[in-house]
Amino acid sequence: MINKLFTQSNRVKYLALGVTFIIAGVGSYITYYWNKQHPEIEIQALTAPTEIKGKIVTLRPLKEEYFIDYHNMFSQTVRKAFELPESITLNYTIQYLHNKKHSADEGKVLMYCIFDNKDNKLIGHLEIRDLNDLDPGQFTCWINENYWGGGRFQEAVDLISKAYFKLHPKEKSYIAHVRLWNKRSYHALKKYGFQDLGYYYEDGKPTRHILELKRP
Repeated sequence: MINKLFTQSNRVKYLALGVTFIIAGVGSYITYYWNKQHPEIEIQALTAPTEIKGKIVTLRPLKEEYFIDYHNMFSQTVRKAFELPESITLNYTIQYLHNKKHSADEGKVLMYCIFDNKDNKLIGHLEIRDLNDLDPGQFTCWINENYWGGGRFQEAVDLISKAYFKLHPKEKSYIAHVRLWNKRSYHALKKYGFQDLGYYYEDGKPTRHILELKRP
């Protein structure tokens, strides 16, 4: 009688164990199937690359060790496009960059310095910010005038755009604002593939082009 009870007890244990394995197996299959159907879940776990290398330029995150080189390339010609002061000090640039870096560290902006692959010098900056009603333009890019041409701007935009859409799988596009007088930047963005959405108005007057780059 004791042996019979012992056998029945074992059967119950094995049955319970088998059910547990079946449940675990079904759970694993469901997880596997979900990941296959929703690959964006895995993409969302990615972090921004620490370096994005192209054929002409390389993108690297802003670091304090770049501040002096940034200041030297942040010329009067470059600053004019952003309506910044004609003359600035190194301390001005450092404070400006600390604010930029703080936003990047908080994850509010995807930001990189642009390096020329031929001489490995910092030649510019670009970023894509989170959409903000108070600051509707999301995109900023500049390259020192001594490095204009040669496809640097186009490749830099291409590299950061691909990274942005990979890191933000739910975003279908991002927006750039360009002052009406800044024809060079406007045509460069149009050449890459940005599309006109109209004008941004200030005090009832159009002051900026609104351009959109859609996910490929």
